[in-house]
Amino acid sequence: MPIMLEYLSYVTLFILSILILKTLIYISGNNDKHHLPPGPIALPVIGHLHLLALRPFLHQTFHKLSSRHGPLIYFRLGSVGCVVASNPQFAKDLLKTNELALAARMHTAAITHLTYNNSSFAFAPYGPYWKFIKKFSTLELLGTRTLSQFLPVRTRELHHFLKFVLDKAKAGESVNVTHELLKLTNNTISQMMLSMRCTSGSGIRSLVREGIRKRFEDIHTRFDALLEMIITERDKERQSRRKEGDSVNEVKDFLDIILDALENDNLEVEFTRNHIKALILLNFNLIN
Repeated sequence: MPIMLEYLSYVTLFILSILILKTLIYISGNNDKHHLPPGPIALPVIGHLHLLALRPFLHQTFHKLSSRHGPLIYFRLGSVGCVVASNPQFAKDLLKTNELALAARMHTAAITHLTYNNSSFAFAPYGPYWKFIKKFSTLELLGTRTLSQFLPVRTRELHHFLKFVLDKAKAGESVNVTHELLKLTNNTISQMMLSMRCTSGSGIRSLVREGIRKRFEDIHTRFDALLEMIITERDKERQSRRKEGDSVNEVKDFLDIILDALENDNLEVEFTRNHIKALILLNFNLIN
């Protein structure tokens, strides 16, 4: 009797699998109803990920699929649907002709909360603020003058990295080059942003990493308090330098440049401290 029940269980599971597969085939065969391009049959849960994960060369995989299904293919990566264009003209139509339709970024509750209501450059909706921050970043933050100003910072960090590797070599000790190069990049960007080394115990790097793993509301509150303290202290330093007449020759980091913009009453868009925090947060997410 137990053997019979086990057999019936396997039969039931097999029938359910067949029904699910038939349903998926039906859905895949009715893409026209939803105005979707044709595509290969998707598997439950993973969609078409098996076609990408099991092949060593993605470009060859897409070439074979486009030869079979056409220049526009509908793909499902898990539960997320996407369209793959393998024809230059179609790619142009998707990326250029319909640029505004594709300019928006995906927003989730965590992203909205952590980026101060989507105030960062990466997740801001396309519009006046996005255009302003793009121009501001290109001309002020990443302009030739600003990058030249930070050449000593980059040189100093590079020398620090080379000295560390040389000392380890003399001592006959091994070095995790990948880890040290990440530290080099992190410290360089951190000094350009806030004039502090990212690995010097400021707490920023650990908070950013922690935010990936824990509840975002708590991390955001702590990060906001840390950034508020940094911005407030920098404001006091700037006011002190102005009273002493040292502001003319001061070397400005990104935070100084952004704070200067905050004091400008003639900006094209509203620019607040939350926007500053969002921009700083974006850069520290990029380096972590």
